[in-house]
This record gives sequence, structure tokens and C-alpha cells, in this order.
Amino acid sequence: ATVETVCQSTPLNIHFRRALVGNRWEAWLHLVRRLMDVQLTQRPDQLCWKLTRNGEFIVKSMYLDVINSSSIPNSKHVWHVKVPLRVKVFM
Repeated sequence: ATVETVCQSTPLNIHFRRALVGNRWEAWLHLVRRLMDVQLTQRPDQLCWKLTRNGEFIVKSMYLDVINSSSIPNSKHVWHVKVPLRVKVFM
């Protein structure tokens, strides 16, 4: 099933193998509320890097955002993620 098909039915046409309880139920409701605001279209997806004015990814923008955030990730994995050398967004 596609996201579009599932989101068009009320209530949502989703069944879980196990019951969602406690924090998982709250997280599910939060996700559903966020999905209800999504408007799907037939246009191709576009990448948009919000940390630069022109939408182009640069390492400096990510680095500045990380060091200026309230918490720096403890995981070293973030520094080994493969990212595109250059991404240009066409709008």
C-alpha cells in the first residue's frame, strides 16, 4: 500500500501485530497528527538544505549548526555518514 492510499481512509487503514501502549501509543498519535498535514502531489521530490540560503549543502553549514545546538551528538557515527559532495536544489 502507498502512503497516499493509507492516509485517504478514515480511520487509517493500518493494523499492528501487537498492541501499542504507553509511550509507543503516544508516539504513534504524534506521528499521525504530523502526517495529516502532509499534502502529497505528483511532482518529483526535491532536496532542500534549510541551513543555507540557496539550498545547497555545505559541510560548514552542518558543522555550525551542530556546534551551535544545545547538545552535540555523542555518537561518532554522525561524522562517518556519507553525504553528497554537492547538492543543488532547483525550485
